[in-house]
Amino acid sequence: MFLARVQGHIVATAKDPGINGMKLLMVEPLKVRYDDPQAAANTGGASGGGGAFEPTGRAIVALDTIGAGEGQLVLIVQGSSARMAEGCGKCPTDAVVVGIVEQAHVMGRSITELTRNTEADSTP
Repeated sequence: MFLARVQGHIVATAKDPGINGMKLLMVEPLKVRYDDPQAAANTGGASGGGGAFEPTGRAIVALDTIGAGEGQLVLIVQGSSARMAEGCGKCPTDAVVVGIVEQAHVMGRSITELTRNTEADSTP
């Protein structure tokens, strides 16, 4: 399992019947900033501004089984674990979103993840 930030969604009109009707998300895996204890106190992450998590620069397409949205911090499973997720028994997939993270504890500090409001983010 690993943490990732939802960057967007994928639209695929032609796809394997095993994933028809399933939402596909573009996620960016994150890594914890262990080298900066103060950073662990901040919420932030993949979109910049510091924080306990920093982007890896990688992109992964994952099936969304729980209704995650853009900007949210999510928990991803891959490989055979992905096919064990609810509703994915016969899905041809390697990655599935299995959780939306509200809080993480890193280096003795609690990081609360606030759901991003795209309207608020676009306000100057």
